[in-house]
Amino acid sequence: MKSIREYHEATKHSWEKLYQDSHSLDWANQPNPFRSYLDCPRIDLGSGFEKIYKPLSSVWSFHDIEPRNEPITLHTLSALMYYSMAISAWKSYPGVEPWSLRVNPSSGDLHPTETHVYVHNVKDLPSGAYHYFVKGHQLEQRALGDIVPTLWQTLGGISTTPPIIIGLTSIFWREAWKYQSRALRYCYLDLGHAMASIRVAAHGLGLFVMLIGGFHDENIRQYLCLDKTDEHPLLFLAIDTKQPVADTRQKNIHKGTISASMHINRLSRKEVDYSLITQAHALTTKMSMNPLHKKGNGNPPVSPFNKGGFYVSHFKIHEAMAIQEYPLKWTIRHRRSAIDFDGETTMSISTFHYLMRLLCSPYKADYLIPESPPLIIPYLYIHRVEGVERGLYCLDRTNKKLFLLSRGDMQHVAKELSLNQDIASDSAFAISFISNFDYALNTYGNRGYRYIHYEAGFLGQSLYLGATAIELDATGIGAFIDDEVHTFLKTPAEQQVVYHFTVGK
Repeated sequence: MKSIREYHEATKHSWEKLYQDSHSLDWANQPNPFRSYLDCPRIDLGSGFEKIYKPLSSVWSFHDIEPRNEPITLHTLSALMYYSMAISAWKSYPGVEPWSLRVNPSSGDLHPTETHVYVHNVKDLPSGAYHYFVKGHQLEQRALGDIVPTLWQTLGGISTTPPIIIGLTSIFWREAWKYQSRALRYCYLDLGHAMASIRVAAHGLGLFVMLIGGFHDENIRQYLCLDKTDEHPLLFLAIDTKQPVADTRQKNIHKGTISASMHINRLSRKEVDYSLITQAHALTTKMSMNPLHKKGNGNPPVSPFNKGGFYVSHFKIHEAMAIQEYPLKWTIRHRRSAIDFDGETTMSISTFHYLMRLLCSPYKADYLIPESPPLIIPYLYIHRVEGVERGLYCLDRTNKKLFLLSRGDMQHVAKELSLNQDIASDSAFAISFISNFDYALNTYGNRGYRYIHYEAGFLGQSLYLGATAIELDATGIGAFIDDEVHTFLKTPAEQQVVYHFTVGK
């Protein structure tokens, strides 16, 4: 495999491939959803949490943050985990072992993402490397020592050393058990959800975040003693009471290790190797020359908004439409993935504009060129929105405009494109997240494949939280008939669908 394009093509759904697929779930071999480092002492994070009374809209755009005046403590870190990566509820059913739901969503509730916390000068917690044990809301102490300054330098940090760096890793087998070779897509999407989840919680607590996705994978994996595990580092988040700053031009290589525990629990009796996942992820680990110092990043993305006469009509997303939201502390902890919709509820126009504003809010990361165009373009199938004509729409996230492409009832086509799932037609609206695929790969190399999924997951999290904040429901849809989506939307070949989503009641 020479390009990530080959992986994407090989893992597309089609009706023919789905009918031929004989894969069945081996329930006795289902991976353990909880990773543990077996020889590490555990530190309880406690049960008293700060209350975040701010609404989602005040922290999602990340422009109006009220900086935290108090230093970061163990109590602060506990609240950060509680509102971003913790268990939110336990479910049970007669004859079935209870299972957990978490604050951050996951494809199939399989949770491939693991959370590592690297601590520097946090009150009541020794400096060192920790793994977040979700089931017990505890930290597993993998190594002691002030390792964060060197880690921060390795990641290109140039501001003062942050007190917390969170590392997000992924265990591909957890997803592959159910989704086979397509699982890598879902792992990257889940990472985008987790990234947004942590960032929202941090900003709600008055903390600033720097997203770092550009690093030398194998070097950082060895340095953090993850190379003998099944975990693959995907993203780091530097968290401080002031804005952390990293140098995007240079990432350092550190040849030592932090001498941390690698004694992990076994997740399954046996694991099935999916070579497409191994090969594809290996392609994304290579760091291409930083685009800021690269001459000629290829052609800019094809923009559907520049085509004269393409639209039936359009309207501006209103900034001033007020809406009542639940406090963030309630919203975060009550987010769920809907399993069906009533097929009747009409969404108010103010609610719709509120959700579109969330989709239009940009985010910054060290791996993105400043002021670069969005990597994801949302196409909306609008079924029931007050004052909005039924039809197919396209959202210009940069200029905050919604363009009507085609009038008519889109319920049947939204359902059919989403593998005949009723959730895509019974909601108020559904979305196809279309990536600027060629632009991402030409600009960032194969690693750009991660970034388009991160952005789609990030946008999905905005809809999850936005819907919950106003007593609506939402769910992500990872299964769709890829090329039929392109055919219906008439998108150019250089754009590819990476995610579906739906919102309703």
